Amino acid sequence: MYSSNDFERLFIRYKAEALPSGESILSFCNRNKVPYNLFEKWYKDTRHKLVPVQVDGRPSSEQSVMEESPSDRKVMLDSVRIMVDIRMTNGIHIQQRDLDLDGLKRLVGKLEVLC
Repeated sequence: MYSSNDFERLFIRYKAEALPSGESILSFCNRNKVPYNLFEKWYKDTRHKLVPVQVDGRPSSEQSVMEESPSDRKVMLDSVRIMVDIRMTNGIHIQQRDLDLDGLKRLVGKLEVLC
């Protein structure tokens, strides 16, 4: 029998190993001989639990604005890659991987005609 810790470790491994390469959680579970239906139930049961976090200190708003220049923000946005997975009730499934911000904007513009 699998414990909650087992599923948590599996999920962490999935996010580190398989998600970056685009592998689905279903195939990851199959490859690791873990019943997907049990993992899915664990995930649905635990994903809404709150985790208490303690934060020590907080930078002032002036300090954080001064430390991050506009060029820093541009570099951060350039290094972010986006994956979009949309499933509609009429059976349409749209999946786009490795998008940058401009690619996401173009995709949303194209999707507006479906609404």
